[in-house]
Amino acid sequence: MIRQQNIRIIYLVTLILLVLFIVLPIVNVLGLTFFGVGFSENFKELNNDLLSLLFKSSLLALSVAFFSTISGVILGFILYKTNVKYRNFFKLLILIPLFISPYILAIAWKDLSFFVFNSIEYDIYKKYSYFAIILVHSTIYIPLSILIIGSSMTNISKQLEESALLMTDFPNVFFKILIPLIKPAILSSFVLIFIFSISEFSVPSYFGIRVYTTEIFTQFSAFYNHGLAVLQSVLLIVLCMILLLSEKKHISESTFLSVGTKGKEAKIYDSNRLNIIGFWIMITVVFIMICLPVIVLILHSFVDGLDEFVKAFNLLLPSFGNSILLALLGAVCTVVIGFVAAYYSVRYNQNTIDRILLFTFAIPSIILGIALIKFYNKPYLNFIYSGLGIIILGYIGKYSFISAKIIRNSLKQIPKSMEDAAKIQGVGYIKRILKIVIPLIFPAIYAAFIINFLFCLGDLGTTIMVYPPGTEIMPIKVFTIMANAPDSLTSSMALIVFIFTILLISILFYTFKKILTEYNVNY
Repeated sequence: MIRQQNIRIIYLVTLILLVLFIVLPIVNVLGLTFFGVGFSENFKELNNDLLSLLFKSSLLALSVAFFSTISGVILGFILYKTNVKYRNFFKLLILIPLFISPYILAIAWKDLSFFVFNSIEYDIYKKYSYFAIILVHSTIYIPLSILIIGSSMTNISKQLEESALLMTDFPNVFFKILIPLIKPAILSSFVLIFIFSISEFSVPSYFGIRVYTTEIFTQFSAFYNHGLAVLQSVLLIVLCMILLLSEKKHISESTFLSVGTKGKEAKIYDSNRLNIIGFWIMITVVFIMICLPVIVLILHSFVDGLDEFVKAFNLLLPSFGNSILLALLGAVCTVVIGFVAAYYSVRYNQNTIDRILLFTFAIPSIILGIALIKFYNKPYLNFIYSGLGIIILGYIGKYSFISAKIIRNSLKQIPKSMEDAAKIQGVGYIKRILKIVIPLIFPAIYAAFIINFLFCLGDLGTTIMVYPPGTEIMPIKVFTIMANAPDSLTSSMALIVFIFTILLISILFYTFKKILTEYNVNY
């Protein structure tokens, strides 16, 4: 009985802390909006123009979700189901845009428009900007679609596909067997990317396009109309929650990354023609998504010589240390919470924390930031509000769900009988976790750490709302300076952040590969 209580106390403590520090601020700001002073006046502001703006934003997000998911099916098949040359290298390379802050890619594509459409009229440029938003968001979220759909493809029975190929040709197998089997992953990809896209505000803001999230940000930060900003946010929260709950089962079971799949064997289509086509498709995609933005940033950074690049480096240098420290703290906290949620969900069917993480994950970053500000901006909570703690809370709210999913998928592959055997031998609960569970799923834990570290490093949506004055963080530094800075300085800062992120990705994934080799597992 004592041991059972010890098992539950860890879960309960984590649950209570999440409710107090993350859920309560969200509930508080919603309660103040609906039951506080000024609700009726703010409600009148929810007019047809705002609904039209939400509709326009939804169309943009639908376009991004559709294009990204279709691309994810094609590229996921090439990378996970064919023997295309350098496919493991392509798997790593294609992930880079997912971990680069959206505004960095927005700067690169705007620089490209400077070279191509230097003298176009404003109306034409505005129409181009809508296309640019779709392009930039798709570039960012295609890798996510590839991860979800590619991981789903590797879980299809090899025998099923081989049996089908004995009776029919490859196109029939692809469209009548493969696609129906990965339909849950396709739906999950579509819904998640729609939510990410409609919630993102830095890219539309940079291109000067008014969308729903930029309107919320303007009401909150420019007009200080906090009640209206939150009330507008409710419509977006409801839309995201309806989509998320409608696909809850599929999203809960889908995998962002599959780690530790020992003994799993997927069908590989090893055809020369397919491999050659796949190789050139990947070369083209990598050039458009990664190489072209870098080339454009380099050209625009050095158009006036080295001076702007050196100035940009000196401006960003103080922010490197803070950015890494905050990302490390955020990654550690999200992994710990993700592990608790995943372990108790898999082993004890305790899903309350899972549901909370799913809820906070669905809350757009800008809205989570508003909730944290409104709750912690009080004298007795100033130690959180004026310090780095409020940023860490934002990271926990946004990214713990990702850690939980990655670790949960790995835990499912570890037989509970291994822990039961140790329990019979008298091994204590904590020791079983530290000596058996964690070593067996360490590659997944480290993968979750890497992914959340990179997400925290490039986070802008939550951080820009809550960061304390005087805090030097890379995304904030670039975003605040680029509004009034020369284009070459902005491009130089974006290039430096891009290079800095690539170096960190290379180091982290090199160590990840060493761990995978040591554990003899696939990903």
